[in-house]
Amino acid sequence: FKRHILFTHFKFNTQPIAKQNKMAETQIIIPQASFGENAFPDNNKKNNENGSIDKDDFEKLSIEDAIRQLETTSEGLTKEEAQFRLGKYGPNKLVEKKKNKLLTFLSFMWNPLSWCMEVAAIIAIALVDYVDFILIILLLLLNAAVGYYEESSADNAIEALMASLAPKAKVLRNGKYETIDAGDLVPGDVILVRLGDVLPADIKLLGTESDEPMQIDQAALTGESLPAKKFGGQCAFSGSSVKQGEMNGLVYATGTNTFFGKAASLIDGTESSGHLQQVLTAVGSVCVITILLWVAIELIIQFGVRGHGCSGGEGNCPTLSNILVIIVGGIPIAMPTVLSVTLALGAYKLASKGAIVSRLTAIEELAGMDMLCSDKTGTLTLNKLSVDEENIVSSGSFTQNDVLKYGALGAKIENNEPIDVCIDKSYKEQQKETGDSSDIWSKFECTRYVPFNPTAKRTIAYCTDLKTDEKFMATKGAPQVILSMAHNFPDIKEEMEAKILEYASRGYRAIGIGMARSQDQENCDWEFVGLIPIFDPPRHDTKETIEKCQELGIGVKMITGDQLPIGIETAKLLGMGTNMHTTEVFKTDHTGMVENSIHIDDLVEEADGFAEVFPEHKYDIVHRLQKRGHMTGMTGDGVNDAPALKKADIGIAVADATDAARAAADIVLTEEGLSVIVDAVLESRKIFQRMKNYAKYTIAMTFRICFTFGLLTVLYDFNFPTILIVLFAVFNDGAMISLSKDIVKPSSNPDAWFLKKIFANGLVYGLYLTLSTWTLYYVASHTNFFDRFGLESLQYQEASAICYNKYAANLTNDIAQCITNITWERQSMLRALIYVQVSVSGQALIFVTRSKGLSYFNRPGVMLLLAFVLAQIASSVIAGFGFGGYPFPSDSTNCVDCQHFSGNAPVTGTTSVETPSVIGCGTWVIVAWVWSLIWYVPLDFIKFIMAFLFNDDAPSLPRWLSCFINPFRLRKDTVNPNFAGSLHRSNISTHTGHARPSQ
Repeated sequence: FKRHILFTHFKFNTQPIAKQNKMAETQIIIPQASFGENAFPDNNKKNNENGSIDKDDFEKLSIEDAIRQLETTSEGLTKEEAQFRLGKYGPNKLVEKKKNKLLTFLSFMWNPLSWCMEVAAIIAIALVDYVDFILIILLLLLNAAVGYYEESSADNAIEALMASLAPKAKVLRNGKYETIDAGDLVPGDVILVRLGDVLPADIKLLGTESDEPMQIDQAALTGESLPAKKFGGQCAFSGSSVKQGEMNGLVYATGTNTFFGKAASLIDGTESSGHLQQVLTAVGSVCVITILLWVAIELIIQFGVRGHGCSGGEGNCPTLSNILVIIVGGIPIAMPTVLSVTLALGAYKLASKGAIVSRLTAIEELAGMDMLCSDKTGTLTLNKLSVDEENIVSSGSFTQNDVLKYGALGAKIENNEPIDVCIDKSYKEQQKETGDSSDIWSKFECTRYVPFNPTAKRTIAYCTDLKTDEKFMATKGAPQVILSMAHNFPDIKEEMEAKILEYASRGYRAIGIGMARSQDQENCDWEFVGLIPIFDPPRHDTKETIEKCQELGIGVKMITGDQLPIGIETAKLLGMGTNMHTTEVFKTDHTGMVENSIHIDDLVEEADGFAEVFPEHKYDIVHRLQKRGHMTGMTGDGVNDAPALKKADIGIAVADATDAARAAADIVLTEEGLSVIVDAVLESRKIFQRMKNYAKYTIAMTFRICFTFGLLTVLYDFNFPTILIVLFAVFNDGAMISLSKDIVKPSSNPDAWFLKKIFANGLVYGLYLTLSTWTLYYVASHTNFFDRFGLESLQYQEASAICYNKYAANLTNDIAQCITNITWERQSMLRALIYVQVSVSGQALIFVTRSKGLSYFNRPGVMLLLAFVLAQIASSVIAGFGFGGYPFPSDSTNCVDCQHFSGNAPVTGTTSVETPSVIGCGTWVIVAWVWSLIWYVPLDFIKFIMAFLFNDDAPSLPRWLSCFINPFRLRKDTVNPNFAGSLHRSNISTHTGHARPSQ
């Protein structure tokens, strides 16, 4: 899927950190935006050979000069001027490499499996077999066309949904802030940037040197390990992340003219082959090895033992024609298309459920996830905060009204921060109750605001009372931080900390409020005003969702920045385990032991959650879980969550996440809550199940085709026409596209490919179906079993007896031709019979591989059932009526001895007698269907035995059979066999919060 370029970080500097920092200070080059000849003063214009402007020279421009040269104002552009510049300079996007539709289409024919088919086409044309050559090419084109159409349709739908998540920018237009798509920014715009934003363009910060500096993370651009401090007048670059602060910025470069764009243009895009490609390679390798094995056997037997010749011309080399059958029938040509289409359609289905996938392989990993580290706020809880006004605590001479007032003054609702909005709303409601409906800012003025940051954990508002002209500061933040700032901290410490713990035990979040009666932050006496209790209730469906996760073999850990008592109280409300810890446990000695009792890795794995967590702890938690073999998912929404999201196997950006979090995530949620994650897990397991069902089927068919036709050729010198096997591939493999929409049940445990098991099942199914075809061939052609049903005899070995009886009185050459005629006719009908039996029994196997129970009672999808019916009707018609003796013998004569066919037969003594012609087998088609049905019934029981042998979920076997098989049972395949949560169990431990293995 197409990622928005602003979400992508390019790391292009591989120099050591010290050298990178030096380069960042002295050698950063900013591409020049083309604003006209007078874009910059001549005395500051220092063009390099590439037409760029040195960063240091540009930063020397005063803010006033920069605004003047960009022909804008500090209030931004008008909408009309912005629209004009958008047309002139283009959108704020990097040049996207448009996919060449023809090359995309041809890419579906450029993979190892398609190469084998292309080799088959070359052999066909070398044999002057134009019909088979055309059919093979058409099969390749049809396969590519279906894959291209389905994937393009899904891509277009996903692009439309991703467009709704395109990064936004808060821009000044006509003197007012409005939110627009970042792609519509133009040089001269003034934008607001704040904590969590990914800068959408190169900007010059509009602030004074006395303003609080911003912390800008430029690691993706310069390799700097720490955020850089940026003061007013300095430059910040597109793709950087805001770690702290808030300021207006003047856009001076957009799109490919940005520093980010310049860097990106120097980098060749690379794409990982991905896990799916590795699976395809493994499957393809097994198929190719099997094919090569049988090709070698046939060449040795046919040329070396039987002495068959091979000359140019159509029909003059039957051995190579048989090899074509092995290649075309054994290659799962539709596999790349079926799996790609299944993933693409599945990703679109996930998007419709509120989970947009940024990379397809994340679907596989989500299906195998066995551990989920979830944020508490907004994911486990509603993130709709409210103040419990009755339990507000004031300190000293301050009143409850003062607590709310100073809290509202320390808030900035323009940023839509939930806590700020909550406190402001509560203060307004209280004022309305007293009859005062005026806005707080009609009485006070905020001259400077220091926003919240993860380090200081507080905000500070520099305020002036408009009535008394008194200047003061109001602050709010973490209660311990605000409390420790108070001048009388020792006197009130015990009382207030007890109240904070009481809040925590009740699931409240405490917000500390303070004020100082001056604006000299260094030399003022802070006063502790009081505590505001804020409550974020759990979502109504979270408890049920967590239980569902545990039933699905997924351990859920709560990761929260709140205090430990709040985390434990929330865990109790949600029915989670309360084995939670603070991040103090990460302060271990060099042995990794916590309090000399448990290793930190064991503690992380067994814990139900962690409180008072900082971003670096999230990263460490994910890392330690991965070390223990867990497929780990991590949710997050803030810029500080980005490292952990990137580290996790499945990074999940929750609804309303920052651009930085979305950039690092594999999956972006568009709906709130944990339930959407469970829905996504279930859907991903369904998608994965469809892919595994097809893989089992197609591998079994490779073994079946190679062994069936290889054995018939080696044992009976039986030739088979390539045209029938090509039609088999068209009807059967083509119909498998419908599997991408099949009805399936998701796995009850985390899932993975477990290819050895798939290959083992495929081999057993393939050999069993081979036995069914060989048995039918032998009974029909070597016994008189079917004579009792009044069917035309297919015993071609009776030809000699029939002809000697017919020409007993006149022993001439007519006897030899008679034997040739009857043998050719019956073998031609036998080919039609074998074709329809292979087709019906082969495609019916999908109903077995797609179900875990009895396939007769497991309804498939309508599309799959319809595809099966139509494909087998077509196969039955072809087998019943045949091709009128096609492929026609090159040397032929009128078949006067044929019993049911009127046409030409090969001339005896010529190579034409080996021509694999096809004559309709008539009512033998019914025999093929009945035979396939009879042999189909035991397949489910073979499946059960294999599942029992591999320790998979399967119906219980009879005691006598279980006793026989038990010694051969293998260890159960799980994503993480050492983790209890990866095994399904009905009893859930309340201590650890995830499933334990049954005893």
